Amino acid sequence: MIRWFAYHPTAANLFMAAIMLLGLVALPGLQRETFPEIKSDKIEVRVIYKGATTDEVEDAICRRLEDVMDGITDLDEIRCEAREGQGVATIVMLEGADMVRFLDDIKSEVDAIDDFPEQTEQPVVEELGRTDAVVGIAITGPEDPVVLKAYAEAIKSRLQATGAIATVTINGFSEHQLRIEVPMHRLRQYGLSSVDISNAVRNQSVASPAGRLEGGMEDVLIRIDDQRKTIEELNDLVVISGESGAAIHLGDIANISDRFDRDEDKISFNGKRAAILNVTKTRAQDTLLAYDAVAAFVDTEREQAPKGIQLTLTQDRSSVVRDRLDMLVRNSIQGLIAVFLVLWLFFSFRYSFWVTMGLPVSFLGALFLLPMLGVTINMISMVGLLIGIGLLMDDAIVIAENIAAR
Repeated sequence: MIRWFAYHPTAANLFMAAIMLLGLVALPGLQRETFPEIKSDKIEVRVIYKGATTDEVEDAICRRLEDVMDGITDLDEIRCEAREGQGVATIVMLEGADMVRFLDDIKSEVDAIDDFPEQTEQPVVEELGRTDAVVGIAITGPEDPVVLKAYAEAIKSRLQATGAIATVTINGFSEHQLRIEVPMHRLRQYGLSSVDISNAVRNQSVASPAGRLEGGMEDVLIRIDDQRKTIEELNDLVVISGESGAAIHLGDIANISDRFDRDEDKISFNGKRAAILNVTKTRAQDTLLAYDAVAAFVDTEREQAPKGIQLTLTQDRSSVVRDRLDMLVRNSIQGLIAVFLVLWLFFSFRYSFWVTMGLPVSFLGALFLLPMLGVTINMISMVGLLIGIGLLMDDAIVIAENIAAR
């Protein structure tokens, strides 16, 4: 092939031009991320058990899941974490096993469990895909954590609506709750107990399916949705009612507050109470484009934010990729110039030019092939490209010197 191109220089020049053109065309579509894809080997099973303690979740959820998973083929490890109100099991597959079959087996075993408590919701079984952290948004200003959390939720909703990122999680708060506190003398005054209050709230704050209404043309699903989610709605809840129509409402005997479970669960940013929005992307998204979209969104929100509220970008993970790309481009340009000048000291301008052209041609050819091979611009591939700069220049100089000597 070398001999053929040596006798047909026009074909060689056309081939070189085609490589450079294809590389330039592929350049804008290259995906940039921190690390390359790692095949998932984990499946998560999440079971919601509202109101249950960690011990109750351990007994009713985790032990049942661990028991049924013993017979799963290709099971490597299972870990179940009991939290307040939910159990989360992480199941690890043996290396080299079929993930699709493994996931189907787990779904079948979980669906077959019929002795979960009635209060549990339908288990959610899903493959754990990798998401990459992009950047964090620190929100400071409101001293009231309830107001701060509400504003953070609004920012989260607007950011997700842009479609530029995968998920947004809010950190800096414990579980949000409406706390009902009834003085003991009030309970004695009306002959009530804490159980009576609990039953009244449970029976009158309901959100559950109520059956199906079958018709000739279509079926209608019936659902009861009377869940009390605000202080005002709980205040109106009837605790005692008489035959005459008189009623004692929860607000008449109880103090209801909107607060968080643990006040000590908080984040400080520059000495102020803060909500941190952690922004992540899927593997299919570009890290730098995702960061740029978040930065533009934050700039817009800063202009519209109420007085006293600050939004600050923090924990920028995209800077690692951006800095490595800058290093790659800078080293390439410096190497190109240095090699050209050194060669020009010993060889003609024509020799020096064609030797240095080997670097951009090779790089553009590699960048054209990367997407076809499923490789992205990441920390690993950029290390390879940096090493390739040195190898290309060394080989080009040796070959050029050999040609000139002959």
